[in-house]
Amino acid sequence: MATSKQVEEALTRKLAGLQSEGGETSLEVLEVQVASILPELLLKIRIRVSGQLWEVSLDYQGQEASLVSGDLSEDALDYLAFLVRTHLFEWWHTKDTEKFSARMGKRLD
Repeated sequence: MATSKQVEEALTRKLAGLQSEGGETSLEVLEVQVASILPELLLKIRIRVSGQLWEVSLDYQGQEASLVSGDLSEDALDYLAFLVRTHLFEWWHTKDTEKFSARMGKRLD
């Protein structure tokens, strides 16, 4: 089973840097922290979007969390990185209108 540190390093490798959704919005993943692996995968991700610095918490359970419960295969990491990217962009676009999304992020500057 992968350790929190291994998952953190692998996701940082997959996610660090500029991310784009193909439109006008892009975000830069600055740091990934893995707070918990079992029974859930809890990530804290520091990002820069539109000149603003944010920390976003993403909580995965069930099948999504089980992606890191065994060996860290490239396919599982690619899929998890895709999910994280998707959820970060979804959070960005809904944080001002959805209470659940608003609670996920904290502006740092």
